[in-house]
Amino acid sequence: MRGPTVMQGYLDAPELSAEALVDGWLRTGDLGSIDAAGHLKLVGRKKNMIVTEGGKNVYPEDVEAAFARIDCEELCVFASGYLEPELARKPGVDRLTVVVRPKAGQPPAGLAAQIAAANIGLADFKRVASYLIWNEEFPRTASMKIKREELAQSVRDGAAAVQMLAAG
Repeated sequence: MRGPTVMQGYLDAPELSAEALVDGWLRTGDLGSIDAAGHLKLVGRKKNMIVTEGGKNVYPEDVEAAFARIDCEELCVFASGYLEPELARKPGVDRLTVVVRPKAGQPPAGLAAQIAAANIGLADFKRVASYLIWNEEFPRTASMKIKREELAQSVRDGAAAVQMLAAG
């Protein structure tokens, strides 16, 4: 983006400014496409993109939108290797995992069927291979976006108490 209201740079951080601002344009990190009618459709964030085993690009936001009908408090999609400490995060080898926070008092057993049903509607390369139940609130920014890095770190830190379940 570019315009008079766009920031001029990061305070006391010329390296970050040089990376974010190129010829007066701010690199937002948003990825999108323009359709035949000339409308911009945002598909995800560059830093969130996951490359699957087959080399396909998956935007977790797309999968999360398909899982919106799941009856839970919140959910977030990650590359499995990013959450499992024993796996190295390498491009092209990741499966998908959804972290689900059930509603208070909700038995997590019913979530498995809902996840499997939502998975059916997705392309093979966008289907989650596993899920885990996380009972704590997801960390959020002031604009209510999930802090993915912070959530992933919390999951990794609590890995001994977390069980990955097959998504069926």
